[in-house]
Amino acid sequence: MMNVVFVPTSVFGSVCGTQYGLAEPIRSGGADGIEIRRELFPSGALPLAECREAILRSGLRCVYSVPMELWNPEGRLNEEVLSHILAEAAVLRPEMLKVSLGYYAGIPGFASEDELRGAEHEQLGQLERLLRQYRETAGELTLLIENDQTSYGGRAENLKAFFQAVERCGLGGVKMTFDTGNWLYSGEDPLKAAVTFAPYVAYIHCKHVIRSDGVWVTLPLPQEKDALWRKLLGLLPGDVPRAIEFGLPEEGCLEGYIEMLRGGCLKTTGAGTAEVAAEIGKGIA
Repeated sequence: MMNVVFVPTSVFGSVCGTQYGLAEPIRSGGADGIEIRRELFPSGALPLAECREAILRSGLRCVYSVPMELWNPEGRLNEEVLSHILAEAAVLRPEMLKVSLGYYAGIPGFASEDELRGAEHEQLGQLERLLRQYRETAGELTLLIENDQTSYGGRAENLKAFFQAVERCGLGGVKMTFDTGNWLYSGEDPLKAAVTFAPYVAYIHCKHVIRSDGVWVTLPLPQEKDALWRKLLGLLPGDVPRAIEFGLPEEGCLEGYIEMLRGGCLKTTGAGTAEVAAEIGKGIA
């Protein structure tokens, strides 16, 4: 089985131009899908219709990535923002919408499972209604919650509480984006997280992270057989899309990284990731 690979428009850096103009190059590189990044749109009217048309012409699948936190600092659903984003998605028509968890931390203090389930149904009820309304008018959509780099939205305990609540409430079509590198930014154990969250994962962001001068730095994937990202993929579902989540180090290397994520070997045309890592600092396995 060949793994499905998505390419976010962010991998091209400042040379990306219009996002809809990248659909054909991404398809030509051999990818199966494109991840449209809302933060890369210029100010003004969003070219969502243009993106949709270009994606349809290319035959690519689509993820819409939005830098919003689903739950606000008071622990309430960011309903107004989510409604606005769902309206945008209705124009773009992605199969998956990716956001961050935000400040969800579960509901402590209930003596029984029934009481807890009732409170969670109430807490998740508006999210369920918004998703149902979208699906009734615009079609199927999977909501993806990504482990981000914050101390709250990337905290394993909070994410686990959320997905357990989703499961108990029977809230369908809400899954996880597992970012292989973000766990290190948020002080979590990636391997332990892979075991914990594997049942919820529907999309995987793949990158390599090293510690340099006291900060975490994201790099392209290394080729080593025992690299952390390979170990993580071995623990995660093998039938979900994988995405490149790092800037391309040079021109002409996209096809090689796509092949790498499918399970093949990286074909480099210049400096390899080992040389890049050596310049910045020592990596972690």
